[in-house]
Amino acid sequence: MNDNVSNWNFLESFFDLNFSDNRRYIDRFANYSPVQNQLWGVKQAVWIDTNNAYMHYLEIPELRAVIDKRASMMSSAIPCLYDKNGDKVEQHWIYDLIAKPNSIQSWSDVMYCLSVNDALYANSFAYCPRRSFDIRNLLVPIPSHKMQINLSGKTLKQMDVDGLIDGYVFSYDKEKVETFTTDEILYLCTTDGLNIVNPTSKIHALRYPLSNIRASYHKRNVLLENLGAIGILSAQKSDMGGSIPMSPEEKRDIQRDWYNRSKDEVIITESQVNWQSMSYPTRDLMLFEEMTADKLAIIDAYGLNANIFSSDKGSTFTNVRDSIRMCYTDTIIPETQQMYDSIAMQFGLEKEGYYLKAEFGHLKVLQEDEERMAQVQSTKADTLLKIQQMGVTLTEEEIRLMMNV
Repeated sequence: MNDNVSNWNFLESFFDLNFSDNRRYIDRFANYSPVQNQLWGVKQAVWIDTNNAYMHYLEIPELRAVIDKRASMMSSAIPCLYDKNGDKVEQHWIYDLIAKPNSIQSWSDVMYCLSVNDALYANSFAYCPRRSFDIRNLLVPIPSHKMQINLSGKTLKQMDVDGLIDGYVFSYDKEKVETFTTDEILYLCTTDGLNIVNPTSKIHALRYPLSNIRASYHKRNVLLENLGAIGILSAQKSDMGGSIPMSPEEKRDIQRDWYNRSKDEVIITESQVNWQSMSYPTRDLMLFEEMTADKLAIIDAYGLNANIFSSDKGSTFTNVRDSIRMCYTDTIIPETQQMYDSIAMQFGLEKEGYYLKAEFGHLKVLQEDEERMAQVQSTKADTLLKIQQMGVTLTEEEIRLMMNV
């Protein structure tokens, strides 16, 4: 007896195991790593590395759908230049850059790339060197994850970008790098509320839902590729002595019959058998509900609306139209204008008394709102005219309040 105890104590000490009788059976395998993971499954959460944002963008369809939709909506803006009096400027070098930012892309393509990089990294860069007379005639987006910002270390009381940033380093690959000055790079960023330069991306806040989406896809794939035994056919024959098992010949005949048929055919056998399913319906795992909740978290993070994306529940035309309008007015227009304001500032347009405006009035979904407002104003004007025809005198303040101008 003592020898057995000493043997168990040796095993517990050497392999860091515990065979005590007061532990649960399953807990006795707690230290069998990695064997216990194969038997009982992983017991700890597995989270993705959010630093690989571009990889997740390429591989997770829910993330890419949201980012691409946002980028598509932002890039639909038409840039227009105005002076300080609100008059539209027709002749300026900025229009040459807008007409042909580089040899391959249009202005919409450039804005699309900047939006994608902003969504993934909260930073977007473009090679845009300053030429003579402060003119810029080239705008080439640069992948944000390959760009390094060299900070000056002086973050307070700096009146220009040179006081904050010494320059940029772009890595083509592990061996080839290129440095740029602040005059050569257009740098846009979406603040996280704390950092002036190089803010934290929203992707880090989406670590958990993105991890769950990946896990859901993996689980569904395992269920589809590794079904294993789908059920049991058991004999129902019995006599006075109890149940009568199938003979080896009967088992072999039924198995061969199953393998030789497609799954949609019916097996006919003279054996009296009972079917017990061993499959586990996917819907009982709540995988689809989990993915829907995770996708909603991504949509909310980027300020969009679930109605503009595909859904098994479906949406009415009115819901989709109103949701698109809401996305434009609440998210797309303000965020695009913020990018344009930063472009105008870095291009020195503000010093010239100009500002760059992102106009979306050409979109039909927004034109309907403008038509509705025009009808309302027309109705107000007719009402005002009738009041004046009745001999009622209104002050200028009352007229402005009535016309809402």
